[in-house]
Amino acid sequence: MNTEDFQFFIRVADLGSISKAAQDTNISVSVASQKLQRLEQNLQLRLFHRTTRKLTLTDEGRALLEHGRHWIADFIHLQESLKLKDRPLTGTLRLTTSATFGTKILMSVITEFALLHPELKIHLDLNDQNIDLIQQGMDLAIRIGQLKSSSLIAKRLSTNPRLLCASPAYLQQYGVPKTLSNLKLHRCILQQHGHGLTDQWHLINAEGQVEQIHVEGYFATNSGEGVRQAALAGLGISNHSIWHVAEDLASGRLVPVLPDYPVETTAIYAVFPHRELIAPKVQRFLDYLVDYFQQREQ
Repeated sequence: MNTEDFQFFIRVADLGSISKAAQDTNISVSVASQKLQRLEQNLQLRLFHRTTRKLTLTDEGRALLEHGRHWIADFIHLQESLKLKDRPLTGTLRLTTSATFGTKILMSVITEFALLHPELKIHLDLNDQNIDLIQQGMDLAIRIGQLKSSSLIAKRLSTNPRLLCASPAYLQQYGVPKTLSNLKLHRCILQQHGHGLTDQWHLINAEGQVEQIHVEGYFATNSGEGVRQAALAGLGISNHSIWHVAEDLASGRLVPVLPDYPVETTAIYAVFPHRELIAPKVQRFLDYLVDYFQQREQ
């Protein structure tokens, strides 16, 4: 199938006229008609009902327009990306992620990518609050946890195991919780997000089911690193991604709490504004991220 014919079919459908579409694409009406006829012959479908006064889509034409519009856009983008894959990346890649994840994990990936593409400028916004990608002109965000429903496109990069932990000093003073119900009596360290305070923790109970536990917070902050520092200082029990506190666990500065009741695993996502027409700089970095996290999980 000729992709140019397919694109012209979409233009005719949008404008509702062969002559208008021909004028818009700077071709003659006869050539325009040939394009449509050739497409119909290749597909073995009638796409339009034609009269001297009116041009209307057939049922098959409407279905093709609805599903084919995204397909042709993706195909053309793929074609252009393949043409550009060996060309130097230029312009500015604008990224955003949480301050903690950015400094502990993502910076190493970005620096590797930047060294491979020295002509590409990279702007990294480190922010524990989820900013509006479109309003702030961001190309890509790396986000962790449950995503709220939105018009943004999300690609899952990796699982994100979590656990509860506390300092030995806290557990010595306040005791070690043995059950999920015990947890409600403890001092917990909470993180404040744009959508509210995370005072509901999701843990896996003895039956293997997710149980939502309301916890009391005696210290709250909008910073993931602030939560960690508070836990190290003995202010309470915290709920962390394992990558964030792995060194503290290894050294004994923090110890797992309720290891028989694991925190529900979340995920790490790449989030971007549009599925169609992703710029090569974004697609190449996204591919690099996918490879990086796949290697980490092996």
